[in-house]
Amino acid sequence: MNPIVLYVNPLWRRKGVHSPLMQPWWGNPYEKISLFSWEMFDAYSFNTAYYTLVDDITKADMVFVPYRHNWLLKFDRNLLEECIRTAEEKNLPILLDGLADIEYPVGGKNIFVLRCGGYRFKTEPNSIHIPLATDDLLERTRAGQLSIRKKKEGKPTIGFAAWTKMSLKQRLVTMIKELSISVRGVFDEKYRACRKGILWRREVIDIIRRSPLVALNLRERRSFSANPKTAEGDMRKLQEEMVNTILESDYALDVRGDGNNSARLHEILSLGRIPVIVDTERNFPFKDKVDYSSFSIIIDFRDVHRLPEIVAEFHKNVSPERYEEMQRNAREAYVKYFRIDAMIRFAIEELLRILK
Repeated sequence: MNPIVLYVNPLWRRKGVHSPLMQPWWGNPYEKISLFSWEMFDAYSFNTAYYTLVDDITKADMVFVPYRHNWLLKFDRNLLEECIRTAEEKNLPILLDGLADIEYPVGGKNIFVLRCGGYRFKTEPNSIHIPLATDDLLERTRAGQLSIRKKKEGKPTIGFAAWTKMSLKQRLVTMIKELSISVRGVFDEKYRACRKGILWRREVIDIIRRSPLVALNLRERRSFSANPKTAEGDMRKLQEEMVNTILESDYALDVRGDGNNSARLHEILSLGRIPVIVDTERNFPFKDKVDYSSFSIIIDFRDVHRLPEIVAEFHKNVSPERYEEMQRNAREAYVKYFRIDAMIRFAIEELLRILK
């Protein structure tokens, strides 16, 4: 397909972190202090065979807002308004980077938004769901060498290394913030999916711990480990511990974070392991093209109490050949659909489909 042509006025450039989609032209959006994000965008780039940038609006298909929506709302609303006004004057649609844990609503029928979260029961028109950008951990930590795990008999192991612990103060603050969601969930169970991610993680871990059907390979953290401001130790060491936990387990647990999305899912896939996904009404990227059942076990949040039983039954019945095939499928799906250098093709295809 021909690349979609995006207009960005060079005068729109600011000192803030620009949208990663601008990386091929404006460079790495992150500084080296954001170690993992900087390394990721230093190694991989969005494929410009599928989109290109111009500073002549007469040659453009759309206007692109070069900073993320939540950043603009906080730091530069005037720039956002200027981008929208420019598009309206030329009767062009707008492409907006709305990727964030907290996604703010966007008005305007001619605005198309990139998203990585949200809930299936809360439909948002003109949204394109793409994966969270994640580094290729197999390339980063294992020189790209895929190690296939053999199926073992007996109790399967579920691995998880993540932020799961809260201080007393954090618990009290979270309980207060979650009160309205808890009440709403009593009357409409789908809203239970909106609980904060760490609460889901703690509940699932407790369920697995109590079960005699599966074993838990757990590394609990007291903070978010991929940010130098919150990591509770050396980030390289923490990353290696997480990678080891995934590779040394039969299955790897995937539970949402602060947003209704998960970088961990794609990290697991990059390592060629089978994720156990707790589905909190998530919008799975490229679901019309990707057969998630070919490489994962998906468990609806309403059935989370049965997670050990579901995993144990699956492990008992899956053949050794199929078990190994799913690991290869996981790695293949990551490289073909979810890695930074692959995902833009499918995002643009989806954008073109809803533009028609």
